Amino acid sequence: MKLLITSDVHGSKERLEEVIRKHKNIDYHLNAGDMCLDPHVYERYHIITVKGNNDFFSNEPYERILVLDGLKILITHGHKEHVKFGLEKLLLKAQLKEVDLVIFGHTHQKYINQDSQITILNPGALGDYHKSYAIYDEGQVTFYEL
Repeated sequence: MKLLITSDVHGSKERLEEVIRKHKNIDYHLNAGDMCLDPHVYERYHIITVKGNNDFFSNEPYERILVLDGLKILITHGHKEHVKFGLEKLLLKAQLKEVDLVIFGHTHQKYINQDSQITILNPGALGDYHKSYAIYDEGQVTFYEL
């Protein structure tokens, strides 16, 4: 299973569309919030997203639990778990929900921690000067920058 993982687009529709054009052969596109775009954009591109702290008018949930091809995934923006001050709350939530993969954003910094039970991943931010995102492909994660 191949996942395109983005976060913190912050209204940069052009960057988002550039990434989508580059990666047409994905199974799912997951976003960790702060899209700051009209919902029609992520509906058009079939993006599964959550509400971030800047998605003021979004009706998306603050977190989602998905099971895709047997992989249990938690998606959250991370502001509710205070990820800028550490990942302890996020890790505890992941353990309690017994997920395999945690996707979060909010910090705008690429991050990965893989152990035998849980992978915690932040793709960085498309709306930041780094313009980063990630691809998860059968357990392997690759970071990209525009």
